[in-house]
Amino acid sequence: MNNMKYTIIIPALNPNDELIKLVNDLLTNGFNDIIVINDGSKKIYNNIFLSLPKCIKIINHNMNKGKGAALKSAIKVLNNTTDAFITVDADGQHKINDILKIKESLKNNDIVLGVRNFKSKNVPLRNRFGNKISSLVFKLKTGITLNDTQTGLRGINIKYKDFCLETKGNRYEYEMNFLYNIAKKNINIKKVNIETIYDNNKNSHFNIIRDSFLIHKWIIFVLFLVILLILCLIILF
Repeated sequence: MNNMKYTIIIPALNPNDELIKLVNDLLTNGFNDIIVINDGSKKIYNNIFLSLPKCIKIINHNMNKGKGAALKSAIKVLNNTTDAFITVDADGQHKINDILKIKESLKNNDIVLGVRNFKSKNVPLRNRFGNKISSLVFKLKTGITLNDTQTGLRGINIKYKDFCLETKGNRYEYEMNFLYNIAKKNINIKKVNIETIYDNNKNSHFNIIRDSFLIHKWIIFVLFLVILLILCLIILF
C-alpha cells in the first residue's frame, strides 16, 4: 500500500525543547497527523506544550497515568482515516531518519520495532543490564529472540487498534505486555536497526524499582516459587 496514512503518537511527561524539535521535524517530513499526550506534566512545562504547532492534537491527562495509559489514550481516538500509527518517545532518542525507516517498513509489515544496539559504548550500564534481563525473560517465555524489548519506536497497523487497547498495563510494562501478546498470536515482528542515543538518563522517567517489578513480575514470581521450593526441601530433608 503506497498511499498509507500515518499517525504519530508521542507520550510526554515534563518534556524539554527536544519535543518541539521532534514535532517540527515530523511536520517538515510530511507527518501531518500527530498526537502528543501531556501525561500529567508539571505546570512549569506548559510553555513547551503551548509552543507546539497548532495543527497537532494534544491530549491532556490532569495527573500522571503512565506511558501505557498515555499511549492508549491516543490509540483510542484513532479513526479509519489512519492506516498505521507510529509511537515515538519525546526525549530526543528517536531521530527523524529512523522514524522514516519505520514508516517505509510499515508498507509491507504490520508490526515494526526500531531496535537499538546495546553493545554501543554510549549505552549506560543500567540500560544495558536491564535490556539483557528483559530480552532473556522474553526469550524464556516466548522462544523469540528480541534484542530490544523496551524500544519506544514502534509501528503498528491500525487493524491492531483493539488489540493495543486490550493489552494490560498503564506504565512501562504495557510495552512488554504488548510484545508478549504479539508473540502468543504468532504475529510477525519486523525489526529495523535504529540509532542508539542516550543522555545518561537525564530525561528518563523510568522508576527502576516500580517499573522493573511491573515488567519482570512474571520471572520474579517464578524465582520466588523456586526459592520457596528449595527452602521447603531443606526443611523436610
